[in-house]
Amino acid sequence: MWRDKKNQRLLICQIFILTIGLLLTPVFQFSNGAIWWMIILLIITDIMVWYYLWKQSKKIKGLSFYMNQILNNNYSLDIRDYEEGDISNLKNDIYKMTVKLKEQSDLSLKDKKYLEEVLSDISHQLKTPLTSMYVINDVLLSDKKISEAKKQEILMKNRKELERIEWLVTTLLKMSRLDSGSETLKIKTVALEKLIKKVLEPLEIPMELKEQELILDYDPNIMLEVDLNWTAEAFINILKNAHEHTQEKGTITIRSKDTPIYTEIEIIDTGEGIDEKDLPHIFERFYKGKSNKESIGIGLNMAKKIINLEKGEIKAFSTPQGTTFNIKFYKQNL
Repeated sequence: MWRDKKNQRLLICQIFILTIGLLLTPVFQFSNGAIWWMIILLIITDIMVWYYLWKQSKKIKGLSFYMNQILNNNYSLDIRDYEEGDISNLKNDIYKMTVKLKEQSDLSLKDKKYLEEVLSDISHQLKTPLTSMYVINDVLLSDKKISEAKKQEILMKNRKELERIEWLVTTLLKMSRLDSGSETLKIKTVALEKLIKKVLEPLEIPMELKEQELILDYDPNIMLEVDLNWTAEAFINILKNAHEHTQEKGTITIRSKDTPIYTEIEIIDTGEGIDEKDLPHIFERFYKGKSNKESIGIGLNMAKKIINLEKGEIKAFSTPQGTTFNIKFYKQNL
């Protein structure tokens, strides 16, 4: 910038001095030699001005070409300029803007690809229960020879498939709100006891029907910095997983430990455990283990997403005697 302004001032001064000299020639009667020197200097000044303007025009054309390349999604060019001057600064600023636009473009393509994959997965997940319902309605229920008791059994299967679809759609909508950023977590201080009570409420009856024993071994005075509703959603999915994979009269334990660095909560079941090959993948969306074909595979994925958003982490450990989900919420003020 300093160099550009200096050149401009120098050129303006040269032109001004030569112009004044030519105007005063008749008055002071300069010699012919002096006049010729002034003319030569004027020509040199004109050449310098022309060269300066040509150089600036070339830089501007280069910027125009670069901008057209950007409009055509070609981000491979590099126009960074390490010289001084206004145009050099402008080129560097445009390059920074280009890098930002490329990052946003890459992110947009990544989101688009992710959306395509999710829609494909949703379509696949809905196809199975819908196909089953079509078969039930078109083949079985239309058969007049089927007894009333058999029809009631079929209707119950239909109801379960509808509940499965409803749960799938509802969960995916919740996850899409988190993924899109339209739903943000409202972090507040929450008592662990309040969270556990909210988590157990929808699962008390199902656990009672399977005669499963629930052992609560946690400190009710522990306080967490979390979003109560979303965290409850995460824990319900984890506890639901433990309930479904624990046999009748099995045991599910919820225990806690508080340290200066984190609060640890564990959900432990005495179920059949998770296969060693499946264990690294259980938090992946739509992943189905070999031993659990009925699972949709999004509950644990959503639980992990929520806990991670709250600066926490979740891990799973499993043996043939049962599975442990270990959740740690790190202190927010550290």
